[in-house]
Amino acid sequence: MSKDIKVQPHHVQTYANSFELKLQQMNSKLRRYVREKPCEGEGAVAADLIGEINYQRGSGRRRSNIENTPDRERRWHVYPDPIETGDYLDSVDRFRQTTNPESALMRTHVAAIRRGFDDTILGVDLSGKVTMGGVMGKVSQGKVVGQSSPGLPSSQIIAHGSTGLTIAKLREARKKFADAEIDLELMQPVMAISPDEHDDLLGVVEGASANLNMLEQPHIVNGRVKRLMGFDFVEITRLPTTANVRDCPVWLPDYVELGLWQDVKPDMWNDSHARNTPYAHVDAFIDCVRTQDEGVVVIKTQR
Repeated sequence: MSKDIKVQPHHVQTYANSFELKLQQMNSKLRRYVREKPCEGEGAVAADLIGEINYQRGSGRRRSNIENTPDRERRWHVYPDPIETGDYLDSVDRFRQTTNPESALMRTHVAAIRRGFDDTILGVDLSGKVTMGGVMGKVSQGKVVGQSSPGLPSSQIIAHGSTGLTIAKLREARKKFADAEIDLELMQPVMAISPDEHDDLLGVVEGASANLNMLEQPHIVNGRVKRLMGFDFVEITRLPTTANVRDCPVWLPDYVELGLWQDVKPDMWNDSHARNTPYAHVDAFIDCVRTQDEGVVVIKTQR
C-alpha cells in the first residue's frame, strides 16, 4: 500500500457518513419491531413487574384499611460486550471502498452489524443458540442485576406437533395473548419466520385461494406473505434450530425493549501498532430484554 494513503479527518467523516447511509438501506430486520431506551451504567431498569391482584370485598362497616399488595420484580438491561466489525485497509482499493456506500466491502460490514442487532433482539448467540436476553433468551431479574435468570415459561411455548407452521398454531398464539388480557386491537403481533415457515404460509394461502382467481391474489402474485390473521411476518435466517425443530417467536413490540448504551459508531484511524496501517472499525453496545413474558410466544415447527 502506498505510504501516502493515511487516514485524514475528512476520511473519518466520509466513512461514517457512507456507513450510516448504507445502514439505513440495509438496517436490522427486527429493530423496527421493538421499543428503544437509552441506557448507562452497569445495569439499567428494563421493567418493574407488578404481579396481578384481584379486588377484595369489604365487610359491613369495617373501619380498618385493607392491604392488597402485589408481588414486585425488576428486570434489567445488563451492560453488554459490543457487537463489532473491523478491517485493515492495506491496499488503495480497500481504502477507497470505505468511502463508497455501494462497495462490496461496505455492504459486507454493514450486513455484519445488522446480524448483530437481529441476533441480540432474538436472543441468540453467534452459534445460533438461545442465550441471555432478547425475545427468547433468559432475563436478568431481581432486586439487583443478575439475582436470577428465568427463561421463557413453558406456558408460552407451542409444541411443534410434528408439523410446520399452521393456522392452528397461529390461532393458539393469538389465544394465549387474549388469555393474558392483551388487547390485540391496540397492539400488532410480529412473528419471525424462516424461509421454510414462509413456504408453509404460501401453501396455506394457495389452499385458501383455490376457489378464487389465484392470479389476482396479492400473496400469490408477489410470492410474499407479510400479514395473515393479524400477524406481521418477518422472514429471517437467524432463528435457532435444534435437530429438526425450529423456534419461531411471536411478540408484541411494546413488550420487548432494546437498550442502547451506544448506537452504531463507525470510525477510522491509523494503527500505530501495525506500521500505521489504516484501520476501519464499527461497534455498538446494545442489550435487549422482553419486559413481560405474556407478550412473547414461541411457536415450534418441525422441518
